[in-house]
Amino acid sequence: MNRKLDEALDDSFPASDPPAFTTSATATASNDVLPERGDDARDGRLHVYRIVEDWKTDQAFSGAASAAEGRWTSKDAPSIYASLSPAGAMLEFMAHLEGKTPEALTLAVASLPVEDVLVQGELLEDWNQRPYRPQIQAIGDAWHRNRKSLALRVPSALCPDECNLLINPEHEHFDRLAVIRLLPMTVDERIRI
Repeated sequence: MNRKLDEALDDSFPASDPPAFTTSATATASNDVLPERGDDARDGRLHVYRIVEDWKTDQAFSGAASAAEGRWTSKDAPSIYASLSPAGAMLEFMAHLEGKTPEALTLAVASLPVEDVLVQGELLEDWNQRPYRPQIQAIGDAWHRNRKSLALRVPSALCPDECNLLINPEHEHFDRLAVIRLLPMTVDERIRI
């Protein structure tokens, strides 16, 4: 029986070759296509993502995007909240959406030097609770006020192992942040509100 199967498959090779037997001409190495997981760093720069309504595209990474308070900062420390992945940006956008999902959105992609990012290492026990805790906002407010770095990496309260970045638009290195892409997008109707 195996002989008949082997004979039947003879004409199908190499299309049915297992991936281990394909040559580099037929398969692209994943490290050439996908960035390493190390926070999506490329050439010493970190890519960050925000989803905004089309009419806010020019404000995606501006001081105007930083007016509201957030989990990590009060209104006294205006900061731009960004995600380290497009999916994280979508999750944050949907979680903070008030009302109906807009039809026209933009995925804004920016980059900044890795050395301009400080990592928030220690977390208070209630860092991920709602309503936002003043003692957690005090951490971001102190970072913002002291201008320790252009950006502060913090964990996402929405998804374990996902991170967000707070960006200080008043920091002296803010001009190192570069918007690199604005991609039109819509939200799949299966996850619309």
